[in-house]
Amino acid sequence: MQERKFDKNQLIGFGLMLALFFGYFWLTKPTEEEIQAAKAKQELQQKQEQNKENSAVLSTGNNSNENLLTTEAARGDIPMQTFTLENDKILLEFTNRGAQLSKVELKEYKAYSQETEDHAEPLYLIHNGNANFSLQFKDAQGRIVDLSQRNFNVQQDNNKLTFSTSENGGNIQYIYQLSGDHDLDFEIKTQGFDRISTDNKATISYNMNAFSQEKGKDWEKRVTDIHFSINNSEDYTTKSFETDSDEVMDWVAFKQQFFTAILAKENGLKNVKIQVESPDTDEDSIHSKYFTFRSDLAVNGELNEKFHWHFLPLEFNLMKSYNQNFEDIIPFGWGIFGWINEWIILPTFRFMATWGLQYGWVIALLTIFIKLITSPIMYKQYKQSAMMRVLKPDMDELNKKYPNKDDAMKKQQEVMAMYRTAGVNPLAGCLPALLQIPIFYALFSFFPNIIDLRGKSFLWAEDLTAFDSILDLPFNIPFYGAHISLFALLYVVTMVIYFRTSGSMMQAPTQEGMPDMRIIMYIMPVMFIFFLNSYASGLSWYYFVSNAINIGLIFVIKNWMIDDDKIHAKIEANKARPKKKKTKSAWSLRLEEAMKKAQEQQEMQKKLKK
Repeated sequence: MQERKFDKNQLIGFGLMLALFFGYFWLTKPTEEEIQAAKAKQELQQKQEQNKENSAVLSTGNNSNENLLTTEAARGDIPMQTFTLENDKILLEFTNRGAQLSKVELKEYKAYSQETEDHAEPLYLIHNGNANFSLQFKDAQGRIVDLSQRNFNVQQDNNKLTFSTSENGGNIQYIYQLSGDHDLDFEIKTQGFDRISTDNKATISYNMNAFSQEKGKDWEKRVTDIHFSINNSEDYTTKSFETDSDEVMDWVAFKQQFFTAILAKENGLKNVKIQVESPDTDEDSIHSKYFTFRSDLAVNGELNEKFHWHFLPLEFNLMKSYNQNFEDIIPFGWGIFGWINEWIILPTFRFMATWGLQYGWVIALLTIFIKLITSPIMYKQYKQSAMMRVLKPDMDELNKKYPNKDDAMKKQQEVMAMYRTAGVNPLAGCLPALLQIPIFYALFSFFPNIIDLRGKSFLWAEDLTAFDSILDLPFNIPFYGAHISLFALLYVVTMVIYFRTSGSMMQAPTQEGMPDMRIIMYIMPVMFIFFLNSYASGLSWYYFVSNAINIGLIFVIKNWMIDDDKIHAKIEANKARPKKKKTKSAWSLRLEEAMKKAQEQQEMQKKLKK
């Protein structure tokens, strides 16, 4: 049997396409003068916008009545002050301007620095004004009061801070208290609120611009979003959402790739509005997403609302310990994919990590473990492929016997009869492959989202949850990026070797009209090189090791476990063996009946044509 050779013209064409891409983006690359001009323009726009915001806050013109209480208090005699609460895990800083939580630092983690190309910067969830909390309501004159700009009086007692402000004989308090390693209790209390407002509701709002903390910016931006739980049901995520009047939101999580700030409220959050926006990366490279959150509070004489903030790394066991389904916001995949990651991959990975090896070798051991589990499936798949390959001469005879498309139904019946006689099940080679798909996609979600690998280096990779790079390009290639990942290249090379090695084993008789699967062998590597170049290097390393093991398994199966002559002898023995009459299943009877009717319709069409 002659093996189909690779068409060199396809390789030349692909090379020309790459050359055109490189040439186009090199010629269209902006000059240094253009880059500096664009940067200066951007800085000017930002200054103008900041001046507008400052003017809006300080203005006492036509809008002065609407925010009268805010501006008067902000200009009062209370000076600006900061206060700190901390433990071994987190550092929290507050300012009396708006009783704001102005800084949240997770002490055990570091943010990625572009300058040092390492995780070296302090990791902040809140810092430098990226978040703003506000309580708003109408006063007795119908004016909107926004307390986010008001300077509060403060009293500190160990791990407890009490912010207070007064108006018209009424008093409003914000009370913050550390309650756990990553937890902050937050309470809003009033006295004499009916003297300040006659409205039956107040509104809290929270705006947060999530910091970009990771090396792999594209993936980080993709998985940074808002999650929430409604009526104690499963976790949800969406770009824009508004609850119905009867829905109660248990918690809302402002989630980054590996960290989150979760706000929960006793008795739940009602009348919630959520908005998530993506910044223009050319204008804002500091943040990955913009979050906006609003919720109404019912006023029954006084406000007495209790909230809980949780500032957490997305560590699975820690999230699960809260018993509020927080672990669901880790994107391990939906359905069976998430189940495989939670109950099989994660425990096995962490058990192997206790052996003190580098995480790259832990991934390699995990790959071997998965291959040992799936090797019987792989063997059965190859065995069925070999049996199909041995039947190719018989298939060629049937193709000669029924060359016309009008005889397709008869040929199909004889093909199925041939398979039954030889003891071959054509689906038996496909089903094992399908069983491996859930593992493939589970690992696709596992490696970029497991915090254990964050910042862990291996060989030339700086971070196994981000892409590796052996060469930074002076331009960006669409769908590929501005760097070259060696792990991705190694995976693609082993994929080609794997396809070439397994091709002679897995060649099955191809029926007329069916696509030649060998074409896919050359298309898939091209697709994967574009996809994996900016993906987690841990995944590319896993796929590379997996392919290397597959190549070894094929060599063993091909040379010591599968013998075409023995398979041919077995098939001939099956053909010669007298067949026992078996009771046909209902499905077989329906299939035969359907094929019979189709054949009759085909014959009728032939007669009508004549």
